[in-house]
Amino acid sequence: MPEPNSKSEPASYPKCFGPYLRYAISANFRNFEFFDLQSALFFLVEFHEETASRAKQKEFVNEIGNHHGGVVDLGPSDDTRYATMFGTKLALAGEALEVWDRYVSRVELSLPLKPTPVVGAVERTRKSRANGDDPVGSVLLGVIDDGCPFAAAQFLKSTSGVGVKTRVRAIWDQNFGRQPIDVNDKNGQACKFGEFLTDFAYGLEFRRASDPPGAASARQMGLSEWIELHMTPQGTPDEDSCYADAGFPCLAHHASHGAHVMDLFAGRVPASSRIGPFAGDRRDPPNWKVSDDEAGKDETDVVFVQFPTHCLRDATGVWLKSYVYDAIQYILSHADPKKTDLVVINLSYGPTTGPHNGLAELETLLTTFVEKYDHTKGMPELRIVIAAGNSYLLQDHVAFCRSSGEPDHVEWTWRLPPDNTTLCFAEVWMKTAHVSGVDVNLISPSGVRYVPTPPPLPVPNPLPPTIQAGVDTPIPWGSEDSMWRLQVEPTIATAGLVVEHGDWTIEVRNIPENAEFHAYVARTDPNMNMRTGAKRSYFVDAKWEKARSAEAKCKYDNGEFDNSGSLIDRYGTLNGIATAKDHDGVHVAGGYIISNRRKSRYSSAGPARPGPLARRYGPDFLLPCDESYALRGIRAGGNRNGAVVRLTGTSAAAPQLARHVADPPLPPAHDVPGTPSEQYKRGGGNFEPP
Repeated sequence: MPEPNSKSEPASYPKCFGPYLRYAISANFRNFEFFDLQSALFFLVEFHEETASRAKQKEFVNEIGNHHGGVVDLGPSDDTRYATMFGTKLALAGEALEVWDRYVSRVELSLPLKPTPVVGAVERTRKSRANGDDPVGSVLLGVIDDGCPFAAAQFLKSTSGVGVKTRVRAIWDQNFGRQPIDVNDKNGQACKFGEFLTDFAYGLEFRRASDPPGAASARQMGLSEWIELHMTPQGTPDEDSCYADAGFPCLAHHASHGAHVMDLFAGRVPASSRIGPFAGDRRDPPNWKVSDDEAGKDETDVVFVQFPTHCLRDATGVWLKSYVYDAIQYILSHADPKKTDLVVINLSYGPTTGPHNGLAELETLLTTFVEKYDHTKGMPELRIVIAAGNSYLLQDHVAFCRSSGEPDHVEWTWRLPPDNTTLCFAEVWMKTAHVSGVDVNLISPSGVRYVPTPPPLPVPNPLPPTIQAGVDTPIPWGSEDSMWRLQVEPTIATAGLVVEHGDWTIEVRNIPENAEFHAYVARTDPNMNMRTGAKRSYFVDAKWEKARSAEAKCKYDNGEFDNSGSLIDRYGTLNGIATAKDHDGVHVAGGYIISNRRKSRYSSAGPARPGPLARRYGPDFLLPCDESYALRGIRAGGNRNGAVVRLTGTSAAAPQLARHVADPPLPPAHDVPGTPSEQYKRGGGNFEPP
């Protein structure tokens, strides 16, 4: 590859390249799953307004292909500025770099990576799955998560005399490399269970309805027929063999995140029937009353999108963008324009990083979807519900505004545990108007100083990596913000260099008067049922701990110790894709404790950072997440029929709010907050469980 500044190689990365894409290229994709030159990288691309048409997108694909053989495969179009894209490594090198900024506003890598062959540009169009053989109702529920117990009793239709039929209309397993399963039906005819999608380049689709019998070639077996092949002598589904034979390892555990969320969202027994004799009464025993609301009806179908396992092993959430975009498109492909009035999608995942002002790429994408699908022009109404997050007390947010007369520098500790198996990221955000002259430095426990440095462009035959940590130069984000990205390599001992663990220092200098900055740590502790060896890193205000912590520990109110004066800020900790307030179609749910009606201690709070969009001041509403300080979590289904488990976190609040959204109008809120600080924590107040 030519040296930078030569005729065929730009001196820097295209402006549209996101911070994590720049890091991945400069680090030659270490710390990500191995691939070669012919394997695929996965992106979410946001085109300019003037290049958003499909014709212009094809021009972009052709131009990339004409420069050094970079191959690009665009996902199906939804007539928006966004598209998912598979591309080879050559699409990010040489003269191809000059093409990006002319067509693309933002592009970011969806991590982690998995080898996937790219054979060339393919014309992909989203197909309709609302076929007449398996009609869809007026309300369609979508779940994007991990673990779908489609054979559990709470998701089987109660109609008698027609055999077993699941309410799960379809499952899209996004895992790469999955192959259809060869199986014989009860008549001995060869069938396939699971099929490749023509509009998406990865994963397998499992539909509820089977193809008609008698086809000359192997027909597709549906979920309902698959369940009937796995029945016990007593006439109930044998869930162990049903899920194991289907190749869903996420359902081998006693419980899964998706099973719990799906039961609260669409199960027959709602949350209100699990917490006491009647709503608002937390005394045992629950009444276990079956609901007659819209989400629990037999006629209301559920479409489930299963996140890839290799993504779930990465808790940062940086990878969410492309997978969520495709997942929403897949769910919408099941809506019938003539019958479906409302589509409600629950997403109980999200990052702790990002601009936190409504301009994260995935966040603007969600807003674009709900603006387009507004129940006009033959389209259903789309509502998306997101969990507020659980980082209120996790010390992953720093906020500082320099007042007149204060020093122009500040520092705090970034604590990284030993034997951590994953790459750790942090971000510092500031208004672009204040960035000039500001220095952000990262200092190791032994005193090695890392200053802002542009990530190097890739070079041919790179030497083995030696970079252990670094700070990127500020990257503009939108018209108002800039971000410094900091990273520290895994601290586990390997054959190469071992990165220092312990107390790293983040130092911000030359801060102008009245300038404000925010810093966020990327979450790294493992997702549910994942065993990765990753450990959580977090911020510490060492000076405050030394001077004020003893006094603060004597002040305890509503489940939290006082941290006044600390750089560690519990406010502004909302989920990184839950900060926009410019459309009512995206809802954010926090959690409260039933016994005292106060916010759950972990439930994240607002406000969002100021920006060009309307500012979200907190979650929309709170839903029950804990029964008391001692009895945490809300009961809901596990991975087997009859299993009930407790899941703690706002992941349990989001599906309850989604269930209310699916059965409008929303109920009146109670315990409505009257002060700004309480609005930051509790939004518009508490909802009774559905």
